Amino acid sequence: MRTIYLLLAFMPLGLRAQVFIEHESVSKVRREVEIRFDIRAEQGAVRGPYRIVCTPCLINGADTAWLNPFEVFSRTSLRRERQDRLLYEGIRDWHPGPNQMLHGTTARYFTKIPYERWMRTATLSYRSEIVGCDRCKEHAVLPVAEDIPVYVVPKATVEPVVADPRQFEIVDVHRRWVFRHREMKVDFRVSRTELDPDLYSNRKTLDEIVEAVKGLLARQDRRLSEIEIYGFASPEGSPTFNERLGQGRAEALRDYIRAEIPGLTNSQFRLVNGEENWEGLRRMVDTSSMPGRADVLAVIDTVSVESGRKAQLKRLHGGRSYRYMLREFYPLLRNACYVSVYYDVLEDTAATTINEAQSRIREGDYSGALRLLDSVSDDPRAYNAIGVCHMMLEDEDEAAVWFEKALAAGVEEARANLSQIR
Repeated sequence: MRTIYLLLAFMPLGLRAQVFIEHESVSKVRREVEIRFDIRAEQGAVRGPYRIVCTPCLINGADTAWLNPFEVFSRTSLRRERQDRLLYEGIRDWHPGPNQMLHGTTARYFTKIPYERWMRTATLSYRSEIVGCDRCKEHAVLPVAEDIPVYVVPKATVEPVVADPRQFEIVDVHRRWVFRHREMKVDFRVSRTELDPDLYSNRKTLDEIVEAVKGLLARQDRRLSEIEIYGFASPEGSPTFNERLGQGRAEALRDYIRAEIPGLTNSQFRLVNGEENWEGLRRMVDTSSMPGRADVLAVIDTVSVESGRKAQLKRLHGGRSYRYMLREFYPLLRNACYVSVYYDVLEDTAATTINEAQSRIREGDYSGALRLLDSVSDDPRAYNAIGVCHMMLEDEDEAAVWFEKALAAGVEEARANLSQIR
């Protein structure tokens, strides 16, 4: 704090007048600015029939707010003031008011004015003059304290919004579950439809499928859409036999999953069966270094099953390529199924929007947050955040409306915000 004194010189009278302004304080309280300081008028600060009138003001650039003046009387001018009050106003025993004082005393100055945005940072200044002296000039406006941070940024209180299952809506449909392995394959013995969990790596695969489905069913923000089972047989069998084999294997896997997860219904499964696994065979050939690889791929890609694809493969290279595939690939193709699990994504989109807006609030982007919140302004969970945006943009009247609405809706954190502007 600085001590500022007002020095007024009366050259014809050879008089010096000193009034000190000390311990100044300028702060915003709710929608008003409160100004306080101490006034100390030295003995002999003013003499004779004169008095000092000092008018404080707040200044920021071209904007000025004049405050209530205060007066310092000499004993003579105080006596004259009492006489004038009695004579002209009929007031007996008049005494100085809150902003009037006798030289040689101290006083505490306090006033408040409506807050305006230009007052965020302001300079406290004053203008002084001697009343009753025609030869005394009015002094210029001089600063007392410069660049005072009048506006203190409120501390915004926002709490993350928890998703409400009652507000869920579908935001993505038929999303495929990503397993740890690219393909979930369940193997069967040759020409059999009975599911053996302990065959090859079936147990590990089945456990992962069941775990995924149970996990989806346990989540409120996910909804099981479909379990898709492709039942295949290796291409060397007859189409009719392969159709029955693929059908039986797909049904066996479906029944196993339903036994592990009670509550599932057949309608939640999609069985695609009766197909020979030519796609799997082609993939194996393509990624291998088998003899005649290019010719085998050409037959699979250009000759349909109905036109004798299998017969041409058997004749190719004197049967060597087909025998290689029977030995290396076909045992791996004798599997019931490739399993895919699909689900819909559910989301409380309003909660997501409110939380995103709160992230912007924490970053100081209040206008951007308001734009987001506009789409959910009818959701009581957004009321406090909307109020915070208005509060931080200094639209405190509007902020109070939203905080009151939030409190009425049971959003308790709005209370701390409201207390800062009321």
